[in-house]
Amino acid sequence: MLGMIQCVLALSLSFSLKYANAHPSASPSNTYDYVIVGGGTAGLTVGDRLSESGEFTVLVIEYGDLLPEGFVQGQTTYNITSAPVTDLNNRTFSVDIGCIVGGSSAVNGRIFQRGSAADYNIWGELGGVKSTTWNWNNLLGYFKKGVQLTPPKPEIPAAFNVTYDTQYWGRNTSNHSIFATFGNTLRPTVFPMYQAIKQIPGMNLPADGGAGEIGMMYAMTSTDPWTGARSYSRTGHWDGLNRKNYELITSTRVKKIIFERGRAVGVEVSHRFGQENLRVIKAKKEVILAAGAIHTPQILQLSGIGPADLLRRAKIPMVVDLPGVGSNFQDHTFVPDVTFRLNSPLPVPPALLEAANAIIPDNLGVTSLGVAAGLPVISPSRFASIAKDFESQPASKYLPKNTHPTIVAGYQQQKRLYAREMRSLGLSFLRIAVTTALSGNDSSIVSWQPVNIHPLSRGTVLIDPSNPEAEPIVNYRAASNPLDFTLYVESLYFLSKLMATVNATEISPGPNVTDLTAWLRGKTIPSVYHPVGTAPKMPREWGGVVDEKLRVYGVKGLRVVDASIMPTLVGATTSMSVYAIAEKAADLIKGKLRA
Repeated sequence: MLGMIQCVLALSLSFSLKYANAHPSASPSNTYDYVIVGGGTAGLTVGDRLSESGEFTVLVIEYGDLLPEGFVQGQTTYNITSAPVTDLNNRTFSVDIGCIVGGSSAVNGRIFQRGSAADYNIWGELGGVKSTTWNWNNLLGYFKKGVQLTPPKPEIPAAFNVTYDTQYWGRNTSNHSIFATFGNTLRPTVFPMYQAIKQIPGMNLPADGGAGEIGMMYAMTSTDPWTGARSYSRTGHWDGLNRKNYELITSTRVKKIIFERGRAVGVEVSHRFGQENLRVIKAKKEVILAAGAIHTPQILQLSGIGPADLLRRAKIPMVVDLPGVGSNFQDHTFVPDVTFRLNSPLPVPPALLEAANAIIPDNLGVTSLGVAAGLPVISPSRFASIAKDFESQPASKYLPKNTHPTIVAGYQQQKRLYAREMRSLGLSFLRIAVTTALSGNDSSIVSWQPVNIHPLSRGTVLIDPSNPEAEPIVNYRAASNPLDFTLYVESLYFLSKLMATVNATEISPGPNVTDLTAWLRGKTIPSVYHPVGTAPKMPREWGGVVDEKLRVYGVKGLRVVDASIMPTLVGATTSMSVYAIAEKAADLIKGKLRA
């Protein structure tokens, strides 16, 4: 997760000038082949791939700073507070997203995961075309291209069953890459919990966490295997490249996209702190929006692309009436306080305890065990009725009032697919981190943070019509669909049954809590800092914003390449999926791949 810090201060210009081709906002050229808005996870990846041949000039524009590695000064996330979440007791929450070169990949918790094959096949189905390359089989190649595997250390005891399969991973020896790295240590108490979870009916044990399956598996971290430092888009796609045709400017705000005769031809920018006049930077080929799921819809709306009524109220001249911009907002939600007390210590075989403790820790951290469970595993007696209840809901019932019919149509398609997957073992509806649950100071306490990994509710990210250039209004609308509470209640029962097998007593919510939904309203957090979906890759008649080639509907020369194009969440942390999207997008832009 992101640290609870705010993006308020900038570094002095002298720091930025230490990096090749990084400029203050006043010094770049006026014209490039490609102008990329956002120097985060996706933006730097696309910038690297478009500039690597030397054929094209590429500029990346970043609102945050380029901090020298290890330098601690200033803040690295945006200062945004959400709208009150009605169904979570009107609480507000910090919207933490990266405000730094590297974006959220520079500040996240490093847990590096893929979703299941079903996650990505749903993306393909939501494209609305019979022949699509947005599916697991195609994206696997981009996962392999974008991320290199660091295998687990051989000294990890075999009883932990830390396995991997190289067919799902790229592998090289270069230190210029994005790395998925296993740590070399494991907490011995993971072993008895692993044994207990393995006995759950229907629990799958994938041979590799990146194989497109759900079940109990080990997670990697985005860590450089040689140094132990964070591996992220800046280290993998900017540092050390030193290309004259690949430039980056920082502390620069993109005010809007400039259009001529229906084509994006550039962007209007200013210094982040208003220290210079507005200027225009031209794009000869394309403008690529990679500002993330919060700021990409804002920039589109400020540029006249979005819901017509919103643009009218904000007094912004309309370029394209595109109702889906800023709708379909999703994030993983979690409950931070599901706690049990062990009545007796977890039984670790002495030989295994000795072997695990003999491992000399290195700087690569702890290998983390987690579980992604399908609804038939979480709730074997109720999964079919829950799927039926969801299927029978009118699509518009729990969407915002007066939602545009195209957005309702798109949600209907999502409902159809989710209801189908609720009856299967391919899509997870609960994710728990076993290692984290066992990591407290008191070894008798097991504290879970169950994640609703595929929530049914949908929110919005919209400009404030009374102050359009302020931060957008982020409305999670978490649990607006009451079936999200149903999913959570079933997850609590699932954890209770699991912990009974290891002789544990529930502390929280505990036996005195008789209304679990009321308890959940006060506990649930609507974000695991994985915002997606606000410029979805779906047909325009389904509320989509971009097509299968990520081109924005209704204009030319403009694409979106970031988490906002995901029509639905993946059952994992999102950064690895964003790298794959960016790798694929680069091939689409260069014409190497059909849609």
